[in-house]
Amino acid sequence: MQEHKLVELNKIIEERIGSLREEVEIGTNVKLNPLYLLDLKDEIVSLRWTTRIISWILDRAIDGQQQLGVTKKRLELEDTKKFENMLDEKNQELEIELEDSNTDREEEILVKEIGNLKCVLGHLFNLKSGGDKTRSIEIAEANVNFQQANRLRKQLIKIQEVKSEISAQIQN
Repeated sequence: MQEHKLVELNKIIEERIGSLREEVEIGTNVKLNPLYLLDLKDEIVSLRWTTRIISWILDRAIDGQQQLGVTKKRLELEDTKKFENMLDEKNQELEIELEDSNTDREEEILVKEIGNLKCVLGHLFNLKSGGDKTRSIEIAEANVNFQQANRLRKQLIKIQEVKSEISAQIQN
């Protein structure tokens, strides 16, 4: 029997949360940039929000299965659509907050949260369009690798800037 699409999506998100927790633990042990660790923790919070929404929808679906004449597939489609609509609404709220943000840090946090929601929506789309679990996991891993490479690139730029500042101070 095929699992509910939201259950599959929840598993992908939980895997991502687990890898983020490991990254935070390792980053804490090697004393990485506190802002970087804070970003990882914010991403975990954002993903936790999506898992709570999925759980809420699935719990309501279980209650709704007593309805007569409603097929499981139809309930699954309705549940998936509810979740997609909730993510779209949250995304719109964050877009408005982004327009009103005052600081670079606030903008960066909002952009990352919007990116997380779009990533979750992308996984949901892949699951809905018949993509198999392996394909979804490959996409998730590619996304994780891209995000890690992007973070490392930003850290390298910051290190180079600090190095330039230190060199300039030494020369003066």
